[in-house]
Amino acid sequence: MSFLQTYIDFKNRRAEVNSSIESIIDASKDSAKNAVWKLDNDLAALVIKGLTYFNHFSYVAILDESDNVLAESHKKQLEQSNKVLSFFSVPNIREYVVPLTISELSSVNGSELLLGTGQMRIRINIHSSLSDVYDRAVVTFIISLAGYIVISFALGLLYHLSLAAPLMRLASRFETVNTASFTEQSISKLKGHGSDEFSKIIDSANDLLGRIASAQILLTQRSQRFRLILDTAPAIIYSLDNEGKFVFANKATALFYGYSIFDLKGKLASEIIEPVDSALMEVLNTFLDNNSRQMNKVFEAYDSQKVKCVMEMSFVKFHTYDGQSILVVGNDVTKRVEAEEKIENLAYCDSLTNLPNRNKVYEKLNSQEVAIANSQYQVAILADLDQFKRINDTLSHSVGDQLIVKLAERLTIEFKDIGFVARLGADEFLLHSEQLSNNREIANTTAVELAEKLRRCINREIDIGSHRYNLSASLGVVVFKHGFETADEILQYADTAMYESKKSGRNCSTLFIDKMATEAAELLKLERDISNAIFKDEFFFVLQPLISSVTMEVTSAEALIRWQRDDTIVAPNEFIPFLEESAMIIEVGDKMLTKVCEFLVQLKQRGLLTASFKIAVNISGKQLSEADFIDKVTNVLRKYQIAGHYLEFEITESVALDNLKDTINKINELKQIGISFSLDDFGTGYSSLSHLKDLPVDKLKIDQSFINDINVDKQDENLVKAILQLAVNLGIVTVAEGVETKEQVEWLKENGSMLLQGYYFSRPILPDEFIEKYLTSKDKVTMVSQT
Repeated sequence: MSFLQTYIDFKNRRAEVNSSIESIIDASKDSAKNAVWKLDNDLAALVIKGLTYFNHFSYVAILDESDNVLAESHKKQLEQSNKVLSFFSVPNIREYVVPLTISELSSVNGSELLLGTGQMRIRINIHSSLSDVYDRAVVTFIISLAGYIVISFALGLLYHLSLAAPLMRLASRFETVNTASFTEQSISKLKGHGSDEFSKIIDSANDLLGRIASAQILLTQRSQRFRLILDTAPAIIYSLDNEGKFVFANKATALFYGYSIFDLKGKLASEIIEPVDSALMEVLNTFLDNNSRQMNKVFEAYDSQKVKCVMEMSFVKFHTYDGQSILVVGNDVTKRVEAEEKIENLAYCDSLTNLPNRNKVYEKLNSQEVAIANSQYQVAILADLDQFKRINDTLSHSVGDQLIVKLAERLTIEFKDIGFVARLGADEFLLHSEQLSNNREIANTTAVELAEKLRRCINREIDIGSHRYNLSASLGVVVFKHGFETADEILQYADTAMYESKKSGRNCSTLFIDKMATEAAELLKLERDISNAIFKDEFFFVLQPLISSVTMEVTSAEALIRWQRDDTIVAPNEFIPFLEESAMIIEVGDKMLTKVCEFLVQLKQRGLLTASFKIAVNISGKQLSEADFIDKVTNVLRKYQIAGHYLEFEITESVALDNLKDTINKINELKQIGISFSLDDFGTGYSSLSHLKDLPVDKLKIDQSFINDINVDKQDENLVKAILQLAVNLGIVTVAEGVETKEQVEWLKENGSMLLQGYYFSRPILPDEFIEKYLTSKDKVTMVSQT
């Protein structure tokens, strides 16, 4: 405020001085003009003397028009500069030049005439003119400074008493806080500061201390949990700093290397790991030296006892305040690797004989590396043991397994230097030999000789305990070059040749020839076509009625499978034999059972299904041997709400006798839900009569081959009469198949009560036609049941 007042005073005083100077100059201007006009030095000196009366005029001079000095006064002491004001760039001297012009008015024309000119030069000491202002400013400054000093001292004292001292006391209380303590602490309030800013600071500090204590407890709990997780984890987990020293390690790591957790901390990894596992130490050093941020590796590791295990390890680099560290996590995957090896062994080795299995054979035959490296002819010999199922059925599967094992051992020893022996199936073996010859004829001859050697090896007696057993096999021989045929084609060719050996009487070998290739190709094409037909749902069924020989009325029908490929109906004998040998018969058979049940539902909804009517469905051996066959049947019946007594399952004697005990159990279980059974093609097998009494079937179907000549062949006539009498004695219904003439019908009617089936009555017809012809026709007869 004092500076503002001084500034205003200075500004006003300077205005007064300027006004005063101008007034003095104006007052002396006329006298100076006269002195110049008259060139009167005395008058000029008098004017100068009058001006120098004022102390702040440092120089005054009057000059004529020729710049001659008429009079002057010079006070040099006033022209000395003020060092203080000069420092602030304030000018010390101000100079005035006052022109002195002398003129008079002309009496002739009234114009102004110039009589003479001159000038008056004046220099004024500004600071001198404002000295009183400066004096007052100095006094004001001294007084203000003194006031400021007093005020500053008072404020400093106030600051110390009200702020600095409380802050020091507050700081000393903060210093007493124990940062290592997990318990909640508090700072007491300052005396006299119970509700001011210090109180709020202390409240905030206490709140912060409380939260820090809670966070410390939570952090400790988490640290303990983390430590617990680390120590209970089966994985090896540890960290190394940039010097290769252990920063931390879990219990699994300590146990693995035979130390305690505390002993490991700070130790060099080279001291701990190097003595027992130099390979791992090399991996660690390599990882530390390279630029990789992460690495995963599976390798063999060793513990402190030099026990080997397979470790899956991860190495990760991370930065800490003191440099770069690495985290190492290792999982013992020994059991997993062993399990994978075991799985691989199971995938490529036969579990009973430990020989390579079908998967391994496919891998070897399809190997492109072998195909490129080997250009000579090779041979694959497929050996299928003859009648081996009979051994399993009569001597038990245990004996059969022992025979397979003994034979596998013999083949392995006999052909270890010749080729590759594998087990493809239950009673199928394969011998593969490479580099027979570059000449096809020589290769064929060598392959046949090798097959004969294999056959004789199989024929030799096998001792199991005190018993001796003889085996024989049908062999299929294929000579080929790698890369020209696939494994599927090679095995298919071998299978084709093997079946030729079976047709030739078994216990022999057959070399695959081009003619068989055409047949094999047709079989492969048929297999693909059937698979495609299943996908397109091209299979359907037709019905052939069964007629009572007593009433000549329809009692039931047999569902027969048919295949419509595009617009053509495929002949049954072109696909059924192959389908029955294929696993695809299971899916096709399931579909036929479902379609028959759908048809029964249709009859039921139309009121055409009588309690005595039933449809016979052919069941293959592969279907019957399925473990879940009964569940499938019951699920279908439950789905369509069809009672079991509307169905009859037809099985052939070969199917029934294939696994007699299991077949009997399944038949009995299905009969409990009302399904009846018939034995198809009876009399064509070799052992039906010996097992017939054990089979709980309801019908015998006499094969068409016996019915054809009953009117002309006495032997067939007597055989059919014997079967009819046997059925009567066993309480079983008889069905005569393939009835085609009136004479056959008459003969059968005369020789007993039975069911008749054949073209004489009807060819197999579509379900809708069957309904129209036998179930809804006006002249149809009422159906009766056969008991």
